[in-house]
Amino acid sequence: MSDVFVARQPIFDRENRLAGYELLYRPTYAAVAAGDGDAEQMTGSLMVDSLLGIGLTQLTGGGRAWVNFSREPLLRHDFDLLDPRHCVIELLETVPCDAETIEACRQLRARGYVIALDDFAGDVDEYAPILRLAQIVKIGVLDESEEQLRAGIARLAPFQMQLLAEKIEDKATYALCRSLGFSLFQGYYFSRPETVRRKDLPGQLAGIARLMQLTLDAESRDADIEREFRADPGLSLKLLKIVNSASSGYTGIESIHHALRLIGRSPLHRWLALLLAYSAPHGDGVSHELLFSAIECGRFCELLAQRADKHSTSGSLFLTGLLSRFDKILGMPLPEMLEQIHVSPDVEAALLHGSGLHAPFLELATNYSDGKWDEAIEQGSRMGLVDHLPSDYIEASAWARDLLRHH
Repeated sequence: MSDVFVARQPIFDRENRLAGYELLYRPTYAAVAAGDGDAEQMTGSLMVDSLLGIGLTQLTGGGRAWVNFSREPLLRHDFDLLDPRHCVIELLETVPCDAETIEACRQLRARGYVIALDDFAGDVDEYAPILRLAQIVKIGVLDESEEQLRAGIARLAPFQMQLLAEKIEDKATYALCRSLGFSLFQGYYFSRPETVRRKDLPGQLAGIARLMQLTLDAESRDADIEREFRADPGLSLKLLKIVNSASSGYTGIESIHHALRLIGRSPLHRWLALLLAYSAPHGDGVSHELLFSAIECGRFCELLAQRADKHSTSGSLFLTGLLSRFDKILGMPLPEMLEQIHVSPDVEAALLHGSGLHAPFLELATNYSDGKWDEAIEQGSRMGLVDHLPSDYIEASAWARDLLRHH
């Protein structure tokens, strides 16, 4: 297991309603600042950790996430991986105003994103092309006099945008900013950045590289891509988060195969590239036996479905069995995990309530794997599967061992 750290600081409107959270890179849980690292690296790590490690819903509660962008991620259009309904693209003060960044901002606006300029103190004439495209400008008010703030506001008045007062540290400054016409507010007066920590299951870098090759190879089959995901529970979980975090809005994922169809190869390749670039090795990784147990359970559920002539749901049952062990792997309750990935109702019902079409297969596989022979034999008899339980279990175990041996 590895830990993922992302800090968040709330932003409020004039009615004291939450307008969103600015997401902030943190190298460690104890860190109170981003440090002196590379801005591009921080942007990429923040996106991976926020969307695929923790999940935007967990970080923002459904509110908007304000994501800092340096120049290179902006020009690469990494924002395409974010949902414009739920994210504000906040351009760092180090982003210059040149032909390339202006064009990137035009495309941002055309695709429905809200653009905010962070800690703006630049020359208004020089930045006019970007100021005309931005909807929000953040102004640092710490140690600024009322006269200085009024002068800055006057320079920005022709652009008719929302002004956000950041670095508010006391009630008097907040009252002043309200009187000057600021409509959004952020700072220690309301809340210091809170660092959120979650357990994450990292995808193996070799597996990410193989998947990148497969997604680009026109001759590769979808079944080959699916097999790579099946072999790595960490990547399987990230696939589910990708489908729900990208600007697709899909819910109700039934299986790994279904998730691959929903996301498409091109967006998947871009996410994998981001993962490869910003995912560092995480020690020894997850316990081999926990990985084996998750894969084995998924395959066992799948074989039982095929044995019962339920071929159309076998892939969905593989996903059900795989996720059933993730509470132990991730160290978090299944309900919390499922809030991030939005599986189909049948999968969720089986995992959370032991009900629905998938529940008998998951219960049978779990009882047999856990050595609850009486329960497994009784249930297997009712389902007409008891005679094949030993052979299917052996096949599932061998299949899981073989996959792990080659990954």
